[in-house]
Amino acid sequence: MGSETILVGDAGGTNVRFALAHATGDGAGRRVIVSDPWKRPGADFPTFDDALEAFLAEHKPRLTGAAFGFAGAVSNGRVEMLHRNWSVDRTALAEKLGLERVVVVNDFFAMARGAPEFAFPDMEEISPGRADPEGAIAVGGPGTGFGIAVLRRIGEGWVVVAGEGGHQSYSPQTDLEWRVAENLRDQDIYVSNEIIAAGAGFDATRAALAAALGVVDPKLSQADVVTAANRGDGFALEFCRLRARCVMTAIGNTTLGAYATGGVRLAGGVTQHLVPWLKEPATLARFHQRGPRTKLLAPIPLHLITTQSAPLNGAAHLWLDEQARGWL
Repeated sequence: MGSETILVGDAGGTNVRFALAHATGDGAGRRVIVSDPWKRPGADFPTFDDALEAFLAEHKPRLTGAAFGFAGAVSNGRVEMLHRNWSVDRTALAEKLGLERVVVVNDFFAMARGAPEFAFPDMEEISPGRADPEGAIAVGGPGTGFGIAVLRRIGEGWVVVAGEGGHQSYSPQTDLEWRVAENLRDQDIYVSNEIIAAGAGFDATRAALAAALGVVDPKLSQADVVTAANRGDGFALEFCRLRARCVMTAIGNTTLGAYATGGVRLAGGVTQHLVPWLKEPATLARFHQRGPRTKLLAPIPLHLITTQSAPLNGAAHLWLDEQARGWL
C-alpha cells in the first residue's frame, strides 16, 4: 500500500492538538509514526476551523486522509463539544481539506484505539498482572471529562466500543464519600464519575468535600491540590484519594462488565497526576474487590498511558481501519 500521510487532530476540553501521521507497510506489519504534536489552548480559537487553519498555515501537507477526535458525542457526522462552544461537521471538513472522506469520532474513542499500540516507555505500570493476548482491553480515565471504552480484537485488528461512560452514576463506598455525594445532590447536581474525578466537576466536588469534612474550602486550583497533596496537606490528600478511588471503581466496573482480560489502560490528564494515590492499596482494592467475582479481576494488569500522542496515533489507526474494512 506504500506510504500515506494522515492529518490527525485531538480537540479536548482544554487543548487542541494536530499532527501528521505517516503510515507505512501493509496488513499486520502496518506502522504509524506521528510527528510532534502542534498544541494550543482551545480557548485561543472561536471555532475548530480557526484552529485548523492556524495549523495549516504553518504546515503545507499533501494528505491521503484525515481523522479527528472531539470531546463530544458524534451523531450523523456532526459533533457539538460539551466543554467548548464548537460545532463540527464531517462533510464540511472533508470539503475544506479536499478529501473524499474524513473520520470524526469522540476523542476518547480515538484514545482507546491508540491504547493497544503502545508499550514501555509510553506506559507506566499501576498494578501488575498477566494479560490475555486475545482478551478485550478496557480504557478509561478523567481529563476535562471522563472517558470509558472497550476494545475487542477481530482478526488482526481492533474494534472500539465506546459511549458516555463517564456520566454513569458515582458509586460512593465510605461515609465521607456518601456525604460528598449528598452535598452535591442537595445542589441538584447529577453526581457522576465525571463530576467527582474530572475537571468538569472540580470546583463543585472540592467545595462538597470541604463541607463534608467541616472545613473552609481552600479554593485551590487542580495543580495546587496535587502540589499540596504531595506535601502532605490533609485536605488535598483526601481530595486526590477521592478522585483516585472514583477512577478505580469506575474502571473496575467497566473491566468486569466487559470481562476485559486483555488488560486495563488508564488515560487522561487528571489520571496522570493521581499516580501516587492510584497505587495505594485501598485504591487498588476498589478495582479488585468484587465480591464473588474478585478472582476474575485478580490477574488483570493495569497500566497508565503516559504519551500525549495516544489519541493522535489512535485517530490515524481509525482512518486506516475504515479504509481497510469500510467501518469502525
